[in-house]
Amino acid sequence: MEHKAYLFDTELFNQELRPIILAAGKNNDSILLRNYIAKNIGKVRSVYSGELLENNWENELEIGNVQELADFSLTCFYNPEDVLGLSYSWDVLLEALKILSTKFDADYYILGRPLELDTFSLDPGGMGMGFVQMKDISLILEDLINIKDALIEAGEVPTEVLYQFTLQEFIEACDELIGLYTEAHESKSGLLITF
Repeated sequence: MEHKAYLFDTELFNQELRPIILAAGKNNDSILLRNYIAKNIGKVRSVYSGELLENNWENELEIGNVQELADFSLTCFYNPEDVLGLSYSWDVLLEALKILSTKFDADYYILGRPLELDTFSLDPGGMGMGFVQMKDISLILEDLINIKDALIEAGEVPTEVLYQFTLQEFIEACDELIGLYTEAHESKSGLLITF
């Protein structure tokens, strides 16, 4: 699976759309999201074409369920054409970070946290979706830099990580992740992570 990340306005999302998605998902009520999209024509993009939606936007839908409508709605907070991410090296890096000591759960660094309530979990593509909150970006960035610097100073990767990475490979993978968090930090945004 290919790891994709997008600069995402988690602050505005949490205020404006998060409660709507959770209510729609909990009650399996697509009307809330249809109303949100209709109210935000000119801001919402098609997740299929990347184009801004117009008044005939419902023609873009394939299923029209809560997951698909939420996927469209999320585009108010990121540009689906500006794809970042770790491509295919994410899983090995995640396993390495789980062995090392991190400030947050290692999954949060690579996968974000899912949006869930009761039995509902936001996952439009069915392959996983998570968010890294803007307030945590600088803390994670600092932690990643400290981990990398400590390993460079030690001159080796812990034995448990060796089967996955040489020191140089780990540094390169870590630099890619640091670059992602640096972009988010500089743009004062959070991250949306999906596959």
